[in-house]
Amino acid sequence: MSFCSEAREESDGIHLHWASPTMFGFADVKLCSTALLLVLGVLANAFNLGVMLVQQWRSGGVKTLAVIISFISLSNILLQISTFALVASVWAGVLCWPDLPLFFSVFLYVWLSSSSVSFWCVSWLSVLYCMRVLSFSSVLFRAIKVNLSAILNVAILVTLLTSCVMFTPFFYLHFQTKTLTLNETEQAACVISKPLFPVWVNVNVYVVTFICYLTLMPSAVMLPTSLRLVVYLCKHSWSMQKKDSGSQAAGSYLLVCRLTVALVWVYLTTLLTISLYYFHAIFASGLRADMLFLGLSFYCVAAALLLTCSNKNLREKLRVLTCRRGNTRQEEKSGVTATV
Repeated sequence: MSFCSEAREESDGIHLHWASPTMFGFADVKLCSTALLLVLGVLANAFNLGVMLVQQWRSGGVKTLAVIISFISLSNILLQISTFALVASVWAGVLCWPDLPLFFSVFLYVWLSSSSVSFWCVSWLSVLYCMRVLSFSSVLFRAIKVNLSAILNVAILVTLLTSCVMFTPFFYLHFQTKTLTLNETEQAACVISKPLFPVWVNVNVYVVTFICYLTLMPSAVMLPTSLRLVVYLCKHSWSMQKKDSGSQAAGSYLLVCRLTVALVWVYLTTLLTISLYYFHAIFASGLRADMLFLGLSFYCVAAALLLTCSNKNLREKLRVLTCRRGNTRQEEKSGVTATV
């Protein structure tokens, strides 16, 4: 059973039209696709999170790199689960209920908060790599580099607090619904009016504010640091290749460049999709949320895979895990052959 939806936003509010249940259709395909990405994303991010937690426990100290990757992985898991929960709720017709249930508001809050933490932590990861690799002549940047771990730990803590506070108005979000009778060829549809925030919240100002915090500010941090890092690594690898020395190191530098560019592309594409969706919802008729849900699900999977490939410890753990499975299968086959 599925529900076909259309969404448009006018000056008086957001209207979602829900048609009658049909056979297996686009909503079911969207739900299955989100579920598949959920499984892949949770597995990949859970692997990264487990490896980083074990590394932290064995080291006996706080490693900034492991902390950042752990928060990225954990927030991506929550983001993936909340995205699937929202898609499943919409698929089940929750928005056609007389009042928006509290659990839907909780899903929205977790969805936005976890995405904010993930985006900001990816930006802090880019700052960490850039400051560690590059050398600076400025006294200010040298001081920042010396105290980089403490600064980033504080930045992560501030990110967690601001992300939790920024989206609290969504707990008070509710919809005013009406039931209209359409023409003879159409059945009754549930029309959901503009979401109502508390009276002390200006909706347009609030949405613009949290979109700037969610997308524009993290990208302003990540983009210059990532580009500076890529330019430096490319120049360094090319100079090593010209000297015909350290070809393996040059190849590793180029690999890091490719992975960084790929992560930046995934990151900026996701942020652009989110910004386009919300700004279009404010100033135009509104876009379908399918693109937003699938884009965030893809981001969780792609970010986890790129982090695994770019981090040496994660790559080694994954290689050991795959080699163990391969050896186990070979031993089982050889044992069966010997028995026969």
